[in-house]
Amino acid sequence: MKNLHLDGDSLCGVRLGFDGVFATLSVTFIACVSVSCVAEEAMYKHLPGFDYFWTVAFAELLVFTIASFAGAGCAGTLRDVLRNRRAPLRLYVAQAIVMAVYAAIAKIAYKYLNYATGTVLRSTKLVFVMAISVVWLGRSYAPVEYAAAMAMIVAVACFGLGEESSHSAGDDENHAMGYALSLAGLALAALQTNMAEHAMRDHGASTLENMLYVNGIGLIFVAIVAAYVDGAEAVTFMRTTPHAMELLAARSITFYFGALTFTELTRHSGATPATTVATARKGLTVLFSFALFPGDKPKSAWFAVGVAAFFVAIGLELKGRLVRAESRKREAAEAGSEGSQ
Repeated sequence: MKNLHLDGDSLCGVRLGFDGVFATLSVTFIACVSVSCVAEEAMYKHLPGFDYFWTVAFAELLVFTIASFAGAGCAGTLRDVLRNRRAPLRLYVAQAIVMAVYAAIAKIAYKYLNYATGTVLRSTKLVFVMAISVVWLGRSYAPVEYAAAMAMIVAVACFGLGEESSHSAGDDENHAMGYALSLAGLALAALQTNMAEHAMRDHGASTLENMLYVNGIGLIFVAIVAAYVDGAEAVTFMRTTPHAMELLAARSITFYFGALTFTELTRHSGATPATTVATARKGLTVLFSFALFPGDKPKSAWFAVGVAAFFVAIGLELKGRLVRAESRKREAAEAGSEGSQ
């Protein structure tokens, strides 16, 4: 991704001070991702006959791939990354396929679930990442992080009961399909996260290398599947349905700029503050979904309990990240102290 010319107290040449840059990047990130989510929900739920989720995945990945390669080319790092690949190509191919499949089926799940429920389900990626990290990579977590995972599971259960209480018996099978697809997508997303960590930590690959190879290979895979599954009908639908192209463009472009801003926020303020902003954004997305698109979210006490549990999970997750950050600082300080003796 291209750098936003970030320099401590300045952003794009404008001196704002450290806190000013943090606030500007945070607000920009939240605004971009919020617009992206609103456009996505409007596209899935309010375009009559929409059923082209692989096409959406292709559009998003196309924007990311073009921007990533263009940014690396402008920075003069593209040739070096492509010539001096660190991680095995087969790992990038596997990671790209996993990433493409989870991106698509996570979207298809919204065909059967309301957007708020789908968003809460996608937030349980934390649970899957933790599970795979413990079993495969031997990682450990603080008790508060396990508590966050449990609260997220409670939130998902409450949202499920809320949907169950408001659906007719004939819709239950589709509702179950939405959960099955979401959970499958989450498992794949967690697997891809750990595969990326494996490429960068164990093979010494840079973030840029991982991003370029995974995006490039993934784009080819998604393009083939989208052409086969959605076909020319998707192009016709997007061209002839009012606001379809606008929503697709808004979703893809703002999603990219949200990711770009998050990268700059991480570079400027560190992983913990950036992740705190991103985690808080999840709560806003759920609230916006209920406020702007209430039609497919019948009133239910289970939804209220689920939202409360979701915010508890967010709070515990943030607490867990702070605990982990403090632990790393202590370890670094102790290592520095031992090295100076």
